[in-house]
Amino acid sequence: MIEGCVKNGSPKYLARILGATALYGAAVFVSLRLLRHEPPAMWRYPIAVLPVLPALLIPAAALKFFREMDEMQRRIQLEGLAFGFVAAAVLTLTCGFLGNAGLPQPNWIWVWPVMGVCWSLGLVLARRRYK
Repeated sequence: MIEGCVKNGSPKYLARILGATALYGAAVFVSLRLLRHEPPAMWRYPIAVLPVLPALLIPAAALKFFREMDEMQRRIQLEGLAFGFVAAAVLTLTCGFLGNAGLPQPNWIWVWPVMGVCWSLGLVLARRRYK
């Protein structure tokens, strides 16, 4: 998606997505540091979910970007998202079933990056189709 921002002349959306991602990364860092110091029980959950707040800025920026795309770019994004959704579902289900066989379960925090990688792969495939 970032490539699409640069290619389609949308530097303000690229800045929003990268800014939101940077805020998310900073919030994860702060949250983990604070949790290491074992805060009082009433603060553990709010500190743990602190990264969710800036994470909400990422889909907001993406939606704004999608609304500004032309029809062909929307179609490519939709196909990329469809592929990414199905691929991420299959991967997470596979991990879950392998957990039934005794393999350790990955942390849920990895679901979003897996979805992003699958979406990116779907975009590559969709773009090749429409070249």
